[in-house]
Amino acid sequence: MEQLEKLKDIWKNQRESEIRFSGEDINKMLQKKSTSIVKWILIISILEFVLPNIIYLVTDHDASRRIYDNYGLTNITMMYTAVHVVIICVFIYFFYKNYKNISADSSVKELLHNILKTRKTVKYYIYYNLTMAAIIGVHIFYIVFNSESFLEKIPEDLSLLTVWFVALLLLSISIFIFWIIYRILYGILLKKLNKNYDELLRNE
Repeated sequence: MEQLEKLKDIWKNQRESEIRFSGEDINKMLQKKSTSIVKWILIISILEFVLPNIIYLVTDHDASRRIYDNYGLTNITMMYTAVHVVIICVFIYFFYKNYKNISADSSVKELLHNILKTRKTVKYYIYYNLTMAAIIGVHIFYIVFNSESFLEKIPEDLSLLTVWFVALLLLSISIFIFWIIYRILYGILLKKLNKNYDELLRNE
């Protein structure tokens, strides 16, 4: 962005007869910057999808299967995994489509429209991940806490209500931490994208 600001200052301070940089040149640089930002959004979303699956491949599958079977989680985890994979792939497709649209030669109006679409896609992606984490967490807690295997292990002086309270508190803290990470990670990129959007509006 520093290079862009210098270019804008040169453009504004030149006498009309000496202008070498036009508004179109500025817009092309903004388009290039926006393309780079959306590319990073695409890369991060792909890494966010791939890395957990790589970690899963190196885990102890037999131990995990025993836990799932013991608490009756096998079917529900398979269902949520399938749904999540499909939805995340759809989001990645939209991120890729946004990247292609912004990187293509287009008018300022089209570029502004594509930036808005990208911002909305990122926000929906974040909302989806946090909401899905809450739904899956509560549902799994419900199944586990009502299973015979779990109820047999609860001490007599510990109420199920207390277990629910602690579990929901930990889930809320985890979701909040992920929200902070998303705010930092995607927030930085969206802030730069918003700045490009404002610059394009001023130059239009």
